[in-house]
Amino acid sequence: MWLCMVMLGLLAGMPDPCRAAEALSSQLWILELKKNRDVTYRPSLLNMPDLPSWLHYSYSPANHAGFVYGVPPDGISEFQLEVVERDKGTYNTSHRVYNVDVLEQPRKPYEVRFKVTNMNVEEMLVGRGWEKLMSVMTEDLWEESAADLNVTYLASATQKGDRLPARPDEREGVYIGYGSSARFSSSLYRLEQEVKPLWIHHPCPPYFKKTSYERFFRKKNFAVDWCSFKLYDNSDDLIYGGHDDSRDHEEGHRSPVISALENEGRVYLRSREQITKRSYTLDVVHTILIPLVVMLVLLALLTLAMCCHRNNIIPATQDIQMVQYASIHRATEALRALKGREHSPHPSTATTTTQADTLPRSCTASPSSTLPRNSTLSRRFEDYATLTRPDPPPYQRNGATPTR
Repeated sequence: MWLCMVMLGLLAGMPDPCRAAEALSSQLWILELKKNRDVTYRPSLLNMPDLPSWLHYSYSPANHAGFVYGVPPDGISEFQLEVVERDKGTYNTSHRVYNVDVLEQPRKPYEVRFKVTNMNVEEMLVGRGWEKLMSVMTEDLWEESAADLNVTYLASATQKGDRLPARPDEREGVYIGYGSSARFSSSLYRLEQEVKPLWIHHPCPPYFKKTSYERFFRKKNFAVDWCSFKLYDNSDDLIYGGHDDSRDHEEGHRSPVISALENEGRVYLRSREQITKRSYTLDVVHTILIPLVVMLVLLALLTLAMCCHRNNIIPATQDIQMVQYASIHRATEALRALKGREHSPHPSTATTTTQADTLPRSCTASPSSTLPRNSTLSRRFEDYATLTRPDPPPYQRNGATPTR
C-alpha cells in the first residue's frame, strides 16, 4: 500500500509529456494557460529559476487566465518552457514542459510603436485587443501593411520603467509595436509630424489638442499616448523618431529604465564599445597640477617677503613705540610739576612775613607736639586772601579820634 502511494506521488511530481509549439522570431508569441479559479501557475525555463528577460508572464484575476508572452530575439532556435501548476484547494502540483521551436523570420523593416493608456497588458491579451488595434492600423492609417502586419513588441508600462498610476482604478498602460515590410503611409508621416512637439514631455500632458487621427482609435475604445508615438525605419537604421533602435530591438536584454528612455526618444545611450577612449592627463594637469604650482609659488613669495623685510619692519615699530613712550613721559612730568606747585606759597606773598612768624619761640618744643621743630604749618586759602586787604580804620572814643 505504501509502495503504491509512493509511486503515485512520484508520478504526480513528474512533468507531463512535453507539448510542442512554434514561434516566429521578431514576432509576438503567446501561450495561454487554461482557465481555473483555484490553480496558480509558475512558468520558467526548464531547470531554471525564472523566465528570460524577453519572456513575461501575466495573470488576469478577472478571467482566471495566465499568459506567457514575448518576442523571441534573433539567434534563438528553440527553448523549453516549464509551467508548474498548483491547486490551492488540494495543494496538488503538476508540471508541464513546452518545447518551443523558433522559426527564423527576417525582421520587419518598418515598425510603429506607441502606448495605449486605458488598458493593462492582461486586458490586451484576454480579449485579443491587439487584433482590434491592428484593424485600426490596416483599415485607417496603414492600409499597405494589411498583408503582413504583425505585433513586434508588447510590454506593460511598468516593465518599460513607467510609474504606477496614482489611483488603483487607473490602468497601467501597454506599449505595443507593429511591423510590416510595406513602407509607411502618408497618414503615418503626417501623424508623426503632428505629435512630434509632444516628445519632449514626459509624462505626456493629459490635456492638449487632440490629433486628427484620434477618432479612429476612440472608435475602437483605445486611448493612445501621443507622446510615445514614433516610426522606426529599420531598413537602413534610420529612425524618424530621433535615434537608432536597431541595436536595442531586443529590449528584454536591457534594463527597463534604459529601454524606456531610448524608446521614448529622450536620450540615446551608447554601448561601452562605441565610446572612444581618450587620455585624461591634460584634465589632471589643468585641474590639479596647475593650481598646485600656483599655490606653491604664492606661498614662496609670501615667505620671502616676510623673512627679507623683517629688519625694515622692526625699527619702524620701535620708533612708534618710543614716540608713544615719550608722550607718556612728558604727561607724567607735567602732572608732577602741577602737584609741586600746589604746596608752594603764593608768588606775591613769598617775601611777606606775618606777625605769627615774628613771635618769639620757645627753646623747647611742646611735649605734646608731634611736628618737627623746623616745620611750618601750611597756610590756608583764607590766609592768602587777607594779605591784600587794607588796614582797618582806627577806633574812635566818644567821637574823638584817639591819638597815637
